[in-house]
Amino acid sequence: MGVGRIGRIVCAILFLGSLGIYSLAFGEASPLSLSQALSRVALFSDLTEMERSRLTDAAFLRRGKAGEQIIHQGKARDRMFILLEGQAEVRVNGTHLTTISGQALVGEIEFLDNLPASADVILLEETDLIELDYGALTRLMEANPRLGYVIMRGIAQIEARRLRGSNPK
Repeated sequence: MGVGRIGRIVCAILFLGSLGIYSLAFGEASPLSLSQALSRVALFSDLTEMERSRLTDAAFLRRGKAGEQIIHQGKARDRMFILLEGQAEVRVNGTHLTTISGQALVGEIEFLDNLPASADVILLEETDLIELDYGALTRLMEANPRLGYVIMRGIAQIEARRLRGSNPK
């Protein structure tokens, strides 16, 4: 198996789907607040209400635009994203690798290994995003060890599921 193929497989593992994130139902009449969004994300489901409240210091909610590139291959980024709805495309060296849909966590590998991104991620449609700032999140996790443990365990579980999902059947 060539290095390029292995790289594409690894990228697929890292960015596949919406593992571990609950589905959200958005009402058109009432916009979603950051607290509401955080309370519905499975990654944060084991946090207490107070811990999720503290998480607002490291996160913000924004609307991403169709065509927006949120992750750039080969470039360092200081944040990870949770797509709350919509779809995004993952590309490696300009080649389409996969399409991910709502509730996907991206950018977490760079957070874990502090290396530049291994793929591009481009939003295919307008979507709500939770952005988690690496520096602020790291400080928050250091100051609140239980919160840090819960988040890191959740990320590890997501990655383990993605890795297992890539095993040949």
